[in-house]
Amino acid sequence: MTRRWSFLLALLLGACATTGPETLPKPGETPRMVWPAAPEQARIELVASFSSAEDLGLRKPFFRRILDFLAGSDDRRLSRPYAVAVNSEKVAVADPDTATVHLFEIQKKTYQQLDRAGKQLFASPIGVALGGDRLFVADSRLNKVFVLDSSLEILKVLEDFQRPTSLAFDPVRQRLYVTDTPAHEVQVFDQDGGLLFKIGERGEQDMQFNYPSHLAFANDRLFVNDTMNFRIQVFDPDGHHLMTFGKHGDASGYFTQSKGVVADSDGHVYIADALANRVQIFDQNGSFLLEFGNAGDAPGAFHMPSGLATWNDKIYVADSYNQRIQVFRYLKASD
Repeated sequence: MTRRWSFLLALLLGACATTGPETLPKPGETPRMVWPAAPEQARIELVASFSSAEDLGLRKPFFRRILDFLAGSDDRRLSRPYAVAVNSEKVAVADPDTATVHLFEIQKKTYQQLDRAGKQLFASPIGVALGGDRLFVADSRLNKVFVLDSSLEILKVLEDFQRPTSLAFDPVRQRLYVTDTPAHEVQVFDQDGGLLFKIGERGEQDMQFNYPSHLAFANDRLFVNDTMNFRIQVFDPDGHHLMTFGKHGDASGYFTQSKGVVADSDGHVYIADALANRVQIFDQNGSFLLEFGNAGDAPGAFHMPSGLATWNDKIYVADSYNQRIQVFRYLKASD
């Protein structure tokens, strides 16, 4: 008992101290890898990889550490990261295998593992988004989308889905886009949780979907992964169709089972092609530019990549069955 209380005293004395990096691990801490290979000019660089808070030098909030010490901690590393969301302060990872959301708070240098929203335990958190000081979590088994404030208290619960899967947030209009996969539609909500409109129905034409999955909102465009039609559809913020690109196949520029989608600051579109264990890059017109990754567990390789996110031209890849998030950087022509 004396030893335990000595440890608690040490925690108290260090309560205001922080450890770990202010950002992600430095590039020098990860093997230098770029795509395409020399002598061509590099456009993508591997920056970091992490599977736990320890990899980022983060730790739990002080009182959470005390409770874990007294009661015993059952924290786990990433088990099957499926979706990832990023802003200037946080990285949120949906992990359906552990029924938790991992919240890496980079600025605060702390880590939390969320297993519930309010009193409601998560069953299969499969989608996450960050918008302002809000965290959005889609649970595909509960068929709900939870809206949490900066203190992780429930602001709103969105319901009446068949199976919500992916989330995207428009920070300008304060709108949340939700994929309802078996309903073959995207639902659009205002900042108060009111349903504004729906996009799509089942089919193969423009503005029709076949089990849509991942979403992204970037550069004033909504990107919808029309998964079983093996294509990406692009809409304006009000749901008007702009373009469609992609076909089924395993060659470069084709999709086998596409999942995550994001865009960088220059409008290049990144698609995680899960079965092909690669991320493909397209220009704003849907023309193929480059791909990176291959099957494996080495740095830069993937095993069923799924969700993607981007912040300041860093591309976060949920490398699901390698149980990690890999981070890459888009190298502009001036870099």
